[in-house]
Amino acid sequence: MLSTVEAAKRIGVSKSTLLRWLDEGLVEDVERDWRGWRVWCSDDVERVKDFREAYHSKPIRRTRRSPLPRTEFARAVAQSMGSFARGYVPGPGVGM
Repeated sequence: MLSTVEAAKRIGVSKSTLLRWLDEGLVEDVERDWRGWRVWCSDDVERVKDFREAYHSKPIRRTRRSPLPRTEFARAVAQSMGSFARGYVPGPGVGM
């Protein structure tokens, strides 16, 4: 039986990455002991290793959005601020 830190080392990822995968539901959670701590067996480690290989098998295409022209940016900001202002209700003593 392994702790989460030991399992992460064997899988080849950080503990944070492993916990994020568990929280996001990408990897099925494992059994817990009487304290509520996760207890990893070798089958769990192999299952997550297989997931890691599949998850990283294809390169992720990264695209960068082109910057907006100033006029379009200003219009988008004005719309956003307008929608915010419509829902704003000042509290007592605000705007005096």
